[in-house]
Amino acid sequence: MDFFGALKRIFVSFVRFGLKTGRTRLLWSISLIPVVLLGIIKIIEWARPASGISAGDFFSNTVLVFYFQLLIPVLALFFGSSIITDEVDNKTLVYLTTCPVPKASILLGKYLAGVVLMAMIIISSFFASFLIASVPSLNAPEAWTRFLRYGGVAFVALLSYSALFAFLGTLMKRSILVGLLFVFGWESVVQYFPGSTQKFTLIHSIKSLLPLQAEQTKFLVFHLEPSGAAESLLTLFLVTAVALSLATVIFQIKEYVLGDSN
Repeated sequence: MDFFGALKRIFVSFVRFGLKTGRTRLLWSISLIPVVLLGIIKIIEWARPASGISAGDFFSNTVLVFYFQLLIPVLALFFGSSIITDEVDNKTLVYLTTCPVPKASILLGKYLAGVVLMAMIIISSFFASFLIASVPSLNAPEAWTRFLRYGGVAFVALLSYSALFAFLGTLMKRSILVGLLFVFGWESVVQYFPGSTQKFTLIHSIKSLLPLQAEQTKFLVFHLEPSGAAESLLTLFLVTAVALSLATVIFQIKEYVLGDSN
């Protein structure tokens, strides 16, 4: 089977399979947490206008942080790192690699399937949160332009984080531990360093693309010295391309031992 034919078949198969797994349902449930909280806050806001509680402020100061600094990296970590490690742990890799298809199509097909599944989880949840928080301004074109900007940045973030963790997954068996250190260590700390140091994180490029105002999202943009949109996009796409290329090369030449603990 040719590369693109195999890529399409693997992609479709793993999207269908992923929709039925308990992991996807669990992550989808977790993604609804901000929707539920916003709904509760909106009810309180309507019932007690003088309370000072605002769904819009909660969306800007908390929900955006939850999506871009927690949910997107964690989803990418679980989906990206599992592309190969799941097959090794379940001892099903031999069935995939003995099929008459290019090995690169296996990795890229699963990667694209994971990105689509994650995008479905993130965009649907974020859309519901946005609707609740933006009820008074839904008639304004600027609100929908902002939503599209958020959605586009979220998709690019998923591409880059997933590619990076897919690379780690092909390189080592316990890649999820390294990924957790990266997300909650490096990405969570270095981004708040002043100057050019923060450019060595993915979250810096992601934040630089968001339509944010410092007075609205103080935690998310703390010490942010944004890069230009072109530079940020180039950085994220370059990380994606390099990580996927390395992952593909490693997957093609590495011999995986099923049940290996290394």
